[in-house]
Amino acid sequence: MLSSKVSVDNAEDWLLTHESPAIRYGALRDLEGASVSDSNASRVQSEIAEWAPVASLLAKQNPRGYWAFPEDCYWPKWSSTVWNLILLGEVGIIPNHPSVVAGCEFLLDTAMSQDKSWPPKNQSDPESYRLLWEPCVTGNMARTLTVFGYGRDSRVRSMFEFLVETQLPDGGWNCEFGEWGVKINHSSFMSTIEPLWAFSALDRSLWPQGSEEVVERAAEFMLKHRLYKSDRTGKVIDEEWTRVHFPLFYFYDILHGLRVLADLGYGGDERVSDALQLIKQKQLADGTWPMESTYVNALRWNYVKDPATGAWHEARRENTAVIPEIYHHLGKVGERNPWITLNVLRILKKLS
Repeated sequence: MLSSKVSVDNAEDWLLTHESPAIRYGALRDLEGASVSDSNASRVQSEIAEWAPVASLLAKQNPRGYWAFPEDCYWPKWSSTVWNLILLGEVGIIPNHPSVVAGCEFLLDTAMSQDKSWPPKNQSDPESYRLLWEPCVTGNMARTLTVFGYGRDSRVRSMFEFLVETQLPDGGWNCEFGEWGVKINHSSFMSTIEPLWAFSALDRSLWPQGSEEVVERAAEFMLKHRLYKSDRTGKVIDEEWTRVHFPLFYFYDILHGLRVLADLGYGGDERVSDALQLIKQKQLADGTWPMESTYVNALRWNYVKDPATGAWHEARRENTAVIPEIYHHLGKVGERNPWITLNVLRILKKLS
């Protein structure tokens, strides 16, 4: 049961006085309603790039705009360009920071040079591992680039058009490809929430033709499953989805689903009530919420480059990802977490 308003206010005060300027900025903007012209909020946002964990991440960027390797924006997880840009978008760094601009332009140049068909024409080629055009990654890219001010850019608009064109018959998306009804019979929650997240970030006046119908159908796909349950049996699909995580990237949990649907205006639908009640029950006595699990350490394989030969290959083993230092400053599993708390309060603010 959700604690008293005093307890929630205490949680908000904790965020507003947090040592991380990223947390303070998110609370000022999304909980206090600070405008883009608010001098205090602007000052705090400007401090994000100087915050030691972010500054360290930016220092690892190549002057050409990429992280890790120039030939691949996606692999290896979590040190390459895609993941760093997504995380920078989440922490609220100023969009016109030179590192952000360089990273976005490098990503866009890479994406625009790739095969945009779906399924990809080169799906039997190992190089298809590097494909950036699939619904989950494209949704994440479109959302991040929109947050960084690229929503009117024709290259980003083509990403939204791609999402409109690739929606599946049941209303969602799936990063597995194949003939519908033969190889693919059901959309993926993870591949559906990311396109929806992208649309939630883009001003509706910029949505391409057909977007409203696409978003409505995708939201219905999520809602008929009550965000985490089988629409046939009512059973929980994956217990991990009932735990809250940060960051999410392409993964899924009920907090991420609630956040995206609330941003799109579906927070009042009765079918979010089960997930919302679960979230409320997780609140700690001091009004905050804990991080219950992490996906960052969940990888069992990665696609990595041999530093000696320059050859790319699959690495199938536990702890296959090099975890950038910044993740150690985002909170520990089992402890109260400012990012989880901020996201919960964002949702409650939308629903109030």
